[in-house]
Amino acid sequence: MSSILAFAVFFSFSFCSLISQANFSNYNSILIGDQAAGMGGAATAMTEDASAVAWYNPAAMAKLKGQAFSAAVGIYKKFDTRYRDDSDITKASLRVNQGFFRALPSSTGSVIRPEEISALKDWTLALTILVPEYESFKGDIFTDGTSSSTLNLVTESIWVGGAIARKINETDSLGLSLYYTARSVSRTVNDRSFVSPTQSQIFSEEKNITQNAVVGILGWHHDLSEGFLLGLSLRLPSLPVSGKAEVTQDVVSNGAIGSLVAARDMNTKAHIPAKLALGLAWVTPNESKWAVDLNVYEPLSYEDIEDNPAVSERIEHRLVVNGAAGYEKYWLPWLRTRFGIFSNFSAHPNPDPLKVRGQGDHVDQAGFSANAGLRTKNIEYTFGGYYSGGRGQSVQRINQVYQVVPKVQNVFTMLVGTAYSF
Repeated sequence: MSSILAFAVFFSFSFCSLISQANFSNYNSILIGDQAAGMGGAATAMTEDASAVAWYNPAAMAKLKGQAFSAAVGIYKKFDTRYRDDSDITKASLRVNQGFFRALPSSTGSVIRPEEISALKDWTLALTILVPEYESFKGDIFTDGTSSSTLNLVTESIWVGGAIARKINETDSLGLSLYYTARSVSRTVNDRSFVSPTQSQIFSEEKNITQNAVVGILGWHHDLSEGFLLGLSLRLPSLPVSGKAEVTQDVVSNGAIGSLVAARDMNTKAHIPAKLALGLAWVTPNESKWAVDLNVYEPLSYEDIEDNPAVSERIEHRLVVNGAAGYEKYWLPWLRTRFGIFSNFSAHPNPDPLKVRGQGDHVDQAGFSANAGLRTKNIEYTFGGYYSGGRGQSVQRINQVYQVVPKVQNVFTMLVGTAYSF
């Protein structure tokens, strides 16, 4: 078993470093699941959260008791993002009730054991829908009496798929998740400079990208001893299915169009970065749970648009290691609480001031989570949320040139979940 896993890890990382393209930078901005989200995403070795188990480690499904359905929904997601304003990060909490709130489904999952079908009676099956990526910004980047720069950005993805798992002996189980993913990126930039009533320059750019891919996740779960659990999962190189992009760009100087770009129906590929996750958990039945996770993502670089160098941007991603730790406490038969901490480091390197266009934002973040589970018979309701935030640098177009500017981002999410077991 160990030699097979070692070979799979080596082969996957070697292969994906040649073809994979990362889709986003801060991989832990959305926590999947209800129990898992409350424990900071430390769920690779956990075996209870039906809405998250196929995402973190499909092999753990085989050890989930009974059958279950679970859904975790972000009642609202509040982005507090500021450019060129490197203010005290703690002040963001005072603005959490201000501005626009966005509802965002996070994850749903159902786990079944079709014992009435002889060919599948030893297998555990699951259906799962996830939203692992979402970011939104609309507003000013810079403004003064003579110029202004605005940005409108929406990035989102949805994963839909199934998973299968089986116990191979009393302590080990294997699993596989297979997702079909869809991703959309929409970005509009406007940079206006008015030097005098007769001298002005307006730059506008709009980029839209849609991508689809198939992603597989392999999982292994092992009982080290009674209550001491080990989980290992490997997200394989994804298979691009389709991708299209369009870019329009124009510069108007003193009322005359100086340059114009209108490129449509261009090809682009979506490859999700390979990920290796290792998790440990210590479980005391009906008392408490401790869990820790370590996640490693591959480094890579790529052109976001394949067949038009004039409008494509070369994006670089570095090797990223993120960690998470969580604790769950049973207070009463019907009440348990969860707490977690996690890192959310940026995959993009610090922007190079000498090469600014096309560089991703570098904002290293950290976060914490908490929620409570209320159980009545075989139904559990979860209430809580999580926060992720940090500061770093971004590349934006200001006064007709690309500049490296400070960026502070804080994301608050209120989450509710419902789980039904039978």
